[in-house]
Amino acid sequence: MLDFMIIGLPRSGTTWAANFFCTERTLCFHDPLYTTHYQDWDAELPKRAQEGAEVGVSCTGIWRWPDWVNEHPARKVILHRDLGEIADSMREIGLPEMDLEAAEKQLSSIIGLHVPHSDLFDEAKAWDIWWYLTKDAGHFPAARHRLLVDIEMQPKFSGLSVGPEVTRRLQEEIQRAAGW
Repeated sequence: MLDFMIIGLPRSGTTWAANFFCTERTLCFHDPLYTTHYQDWDAELPKRAQEGAEVGVSCTGIWRWPDWVNEHPARKVILHRDLGEIADSMREIGLPEMDLEAAEKQLSSIIGLHVPHSDLFDEAKAWDIWWYLTKDAGHFPAARHRLLVDIEMQPKFSGLSVGPEVTRRLQEEIQRAAGW
């Protein structure tokens, strides 16, 4: 079973967070919806971790299923970023536009610790996030945090592996929810 989730809209630090939360004690999958349906996360993702590791996800799509997320027992941090900044950043890298106001509304309905995405890059605030998600205050990777804070990260979109069957299933769920 997943221990924690970091949830945000695209361009809100989820790639950086996934990297930061991959340590000798934690494993954090970034955007696993590309290959694994969310209903399979608890069964599939922990199998890939070393025994005893805390396992989590850092995801830019799971906010579309807030009821499922809210029912899941994992500890959750929800990242918020200015919608104009998100739109600008998406345009800069060629991502399609999306209804960010509607997305933010769904994101805000998720129960958990809501923080500005910039808290990831402030050591004291990142420590609070670390503790909230792992309950392991004694092993905050401060040196790792200081090194990563100066690195901008994003997925390698050209090499991104996408599971067509998972994508099709998720798209059908979104369409049903929207009444299409």
